[in-house]
Formats: sequence, C-alpha cells, structure tokens
Amino acid sequence: LMLFPIDHGNSAMKTVNFVFPSGLIDNPIRPPVDTEMLEYDGKFWTLSGQRISYMRDKTKDERYWILTLFAIAKELEHRGAEHTASVHLAAGLPLTSFGRDKKSFRSYLYRDGSTIPFRYEGQDYTITIQEVSLFPQGYAAVLTQTELLDEPSVIVADIGGWTVALMRLDNRLPNAATCRSLEWGMIRCIDEISEQVRRVLGLSLTTAQIECVLRGDASSLPDEAKGIIHAQADLYVQNLLS
Repeated sequence: LMLFPIDHGNSAMKTVNFVFPSGLIDNPIRPPVDTEMLEYDGKFWTLSGQRISYMRDKTKDERYWILTLFAIAKELEHRGAEHTASVHLAAGLPLTSFGRDKKSFRSYLYRDGSTIPFRYEGQDYTITIQEVSLFPQGYAAVLTQTELLDEPSVIVADIGGWTVALMRLDNRLPNAATCRSLEWGMIRCIDEISEQVRRVLGLSLTTAQIECVLRGDASSLPDEAKGIIHAQADLYVQNLLS
C-alpha cells in the first residue's frame, strides 16, 4: 500500500515532489503529443496553466479527480514504482468545512475501492484506492512545530488560493469557536495586483509574471510595474493581518 499525500488547492495541486496548476483542458480528440496528457474513461486531458475557476464544491464534476490521477501518476513515475499500485490517499479540507464535506470528499476520492485504469504520457497505469485519510488543513501541519505548540495560544493561518483558514490553539488544543474561513487567498491578491497594473500602466500581466516578481526572480518587467506589484502585495498582507 503506497501513501500519496495530495493537496487539492484552488490554485495548485501539491504532492511531496510536485506542484502544478489546478488547470485542465478536456480535449475532444487525442492530442498530437503525449506530454502531460492523461487518458481516462475515453477522454483525453492535458494540464493547463490556467487554473479552474473557484469551486466551492470540488466534487461536483470530474476535474479534481482527474487532477488526482495526474498527481498519482507523477509520483509513481518519480518514485520509479510499478504502474500497478494499491493507493492510500491523504488529503486535506478547510477547517470550517471539514465536518460538512469530509464524507462526500472521501467518497469522491475512494471510488468504491474499484480498479482504475488510465494512461499517462503513453504509459498504462492501474490503481486501486484502498484507503482515504482526510485532515483539517493547517492544523495537521502545525502539530509538527513543537516550538509553536509550547506557546499557550497560537493562531494557525492557512493561506490558500481562494481562502485563508484561521484557527486558534489554546494549550495545543484547537478552539473550535475561533475557526474562520476568509475568501482572501492568493488568487484575490494576484487579481488585485493585475488590475492595479492594468489601471496604472495599461499592461496585462500573467499570473506567472506576477509570481515571478513576488519570488524575487529575474524579470524583464519595468521597474514601475515591479513597484506596483510589491506595493499591492504589501497592502494584501496588511489587510490580512488586520
């Protein structure tokens, strides 16, 4: 039984070894190349740099399931493992919706434990989801930070693509009354930066360009654009902390 921890983000999918945008293209016919192409149930899917529009319920269609198959295939390939695998999925849900959504999300990922054949980049795969474990996002991560847990009260902030989940721990125990989910994630930050640059300079920037500047990587964007990006990011942080 192989363990696959996967974060089904609104902005990006994350595994132990990979991060890729939560974006898909449903191709009506087989694409000319197999690169980043997955065939499942008679359909051909390719990854896209354009993320899926925000979905409050990720189980309402097949796209996050297809992204899960991409994640598993990438990890199997990276590990040099057999293409036939029994899988234990570990995934997270926002703090405020964990109790409400865990049953449906587990069923969405479990697929009744049936055998699932698919093809990724021209190679055949067969997996069986034998176990699904779900955890509250953020809380599971902070449990590994012993220096934080020694504090009498700690605020856990999980800054995601669309939401920021907040929870306070008192003497290491979660205080359920303090849980909040704010629609103030990084997608909002990027959108507001993009709008401000367009308004001031008349430039249309891609998400990749904005993220490049925020990371401090080399970029050929004019200094004025970089200044606006950093100023808007500072404003986002100030609003978040307030």
